[in-house]
Amino acid sequence: MSKRHLWYLPLIIVLLGSCVGNRTVNYLNDPSLSNGSSKLFENRKFEYRIQVNDVLSIRVLGLDEQTHRYFNVENANAMAAMSDAAMYVNGFSVDKNGNVHLPQVGKVKLQGLTVGEAQDLLQRKINEYFTTATVILKMVNWRVSVLGAVPRAGTYTIYNNQITLMDALAMAGGPDEFADKSHVTLLRQSDRGVQALYVDVSNTSLLSSEYYYLLPNDVVYVPALRARSGRLNLEVYTILLTTLSTIALVFNVIQNSNN
Repeated sequence: MSKRHLWYLPLIIVLLGSCVGNRTVNYLNDPSLSNGSSKLFENRKFEYRIQVNDVLSIRVLGLDEQTHRYFNVENANAMAAMSDAAMYVNGFSVDKNGNVHLPQVGKVKLQGLTVGEAQDLLQRKINEYFTTATVILKMVNWRVSVLGAVPRAGTYTIYNNQITLMDALAMAGGPDEFADKSHVTLLRQSDRGVQALYVDVSNTSLLSSEYYYLLPNDVVYVPALRARSGRLNLEVYTILLTTLSTIALVFNVIQNSNN
């Protein structure tokens, strides 16, 4: 290779290093989709079951004022202005045996139940004492964390009973340019430990996956592509090769002037 061809090496490396396939860049690729047609992806939603150390907001409505204060720490207007910390302090924690302790009712085992099942059970317990009371149960520790190659990594509090993986990524600003969308890692807690798996958000198969809907305390980690680390080193390589090209050019000029 002649010395003048060394000038082309940095440009070639830059072009090669910046090549990333469309499948890696885009979300939910599916060649079977076409304009003017639709495709149904059946939901496979997995319902969360209450675990030890969960914190629940339990309110009993329809009671007289004195009994209402007995069961509920705050009234309905104050509840709207309560912070997350106050909700945690005033909530009912599930103890190591899976129970919550309600005034007058006593201990009730809620571990292993869905939120709906737990609310129905508490309603039956309360009905034994008050015939016109209504129980409302909500998760206080309904949070998901998004980490890795996203602009706004952090923990997000969820104020409804349903959030998808795509929703969580959107809250964090979405995967950045060099995120590996085919190997997003989902960490899910359970009574037995932590489950870890890869989720491919670049493919529409995600929409029918049981992991499309997130559960409380899920952690989503978006890794970076290998191309990113290569591109970070690319600047160093480019500077080095440019320097070598400059030296070769200077050497060539000096050699020509001597001749």
